[in-house]
Amino acid sequence: MKKLARILILLTCFGLLSAAPALAVPDEAALTTAVQSYFEGMFQGLEKAAMQQPTKDSFRTVMKPFLEKIDGFYGSTLIDSDFVIRQVYKKRNFLAVGYDLKKVKELGYFWDEMRKNPAPQLSEPGHGSILQPRLIAMRYPVLTDGQLTGVVSLMVRTEAFLQATGLDQAEAYRIVCRRQEAETRGELGDQYREIRLQLPSTEWLIQYR
Repeated sequence: MKKLARILILLTCFGLLSAAPALAVPDEAALTTAVQSYFEGMFQGLEKAAMQQPTKDSFRTVMKPFLEKIDGFYGSTLIDSDFVIRQVYKKRNFLAVGYDLKKVKELGYFWDEMRKNPAPQLSEPGHGSILQPRLIAMRYPVLTDGQLTGVVSLMVRTEAFLQATGLDQAEAYRIVCRRQEAETRGELGDQYREIRLQLPSTEWLIQYR
């Protein structure tokens, strides 16, 4: 018995026992479906919230059933029609209330589009920083009689998106949004797969291997 126990210990140490099977990188069709399904679910939740015409006082109550089911949820805000944050879901982010998002130059294109044609929007993955993780933002217009009266937004951690779609299994990948590289890992080399997706208010090009 002692000899058998020693053998089992050695097998475990060398990864020959209880090693998790490697997950396969999704092919182009599977990745396309996974990415589309992921964002469709997110925007359906935002649409239901927007249809309830959330106010500063009701925002957290309206958003709670949807947000608590999201893996990698980072934050959510209620924005007025002048693109100023009026409420945050997480109380610890209270300092963001009153911040004018028009000051963020990277959002200029999206705010201009929201004024002209209020519609769901997906931003490119953010690069992140020491103070903020890599995030993907989604926005949905709040309309009253066809007029823009506000926006509900959602931010999820990029890593959660990668895991949910299987892209985290790729040795290397690159995500390009509006012809600009937004997220990358590793070296693609000459041999890689590629999908191009029309997503809310934007287009993503994903290359991976």
